[in-house]
Amino acid sequence: KYVKREDVYICPNGIPSSCKEEMEARRNNVIPHLLFLSNLLISKGVIVLLDALRILKEKGYLFNCQYVGGETAEINAMQFVVEVERRKLNDRVAYAGRKVGEEKNTFFQQADIFILPTMNECFPLVLLEAMQHGVACIASHEGGIVDIIDEGETGYIVPMKDALALAEKVAYCMEHRDLCREMGRKGRMKFECEFTLQRFEERMCDILKKLV
Repeated sequence: KYVKREDVYICPNGIPSSCKEEMEARRNNVIPHLLFLSNLLISKGVIVLLDALRILKEKGYLFNCQYVGGETAEINAMQFVVEVERRKLNDRVAYAGRKVGEEKNTFFQQADIFILPTMNECFPLVLLEAMQHGVACIASHEGGIVDIIDEGETGYIVPMKDALALAEKVAYCMEHRDLCREMGRKGRMKFECEFTLQRFEERMCDILKKLV
């Protein structure tokens, strides 16, 4: 609207690598481990995911889903438990609270699928963290997520607020474990090529050189 397209330069964010060596997924979960990592906000898809998990349980799927993130004024730990119980997911879903550093990395290392059904996002760095750990990602079609996830290659993108579509993609990943692991591997490769801090700095320098 205000700036010509040719005057717009895009520099995707990068994050520091949390490890020095290759982090190929070495998971051996008999029951799939699902991970949601964000603050407990409705706009992050907390409830949408619970609704999707209820659909999966009603269809007979076995899974363990960890919610990791800080409590908020919208949803605290007790309210979250109520929502879980309302959907009869006590045996499938657990809230681990807020985690940082190595504790947070442990959850990524254990996860088979990372899920972020957000409704309000720009360029979620948590997806880059998941890809760095070789985890297949499922997220909603919002903000810059379409520039992070390669549909069918590193994960899947679903419509916002669509619990059924989300459940279908999670089910597909659980039914095709080898494909899920391959998507995680490709996600790790994309992270190394596109989203490291070094790559971000290189891109930024290239843009500045063009402008001076």
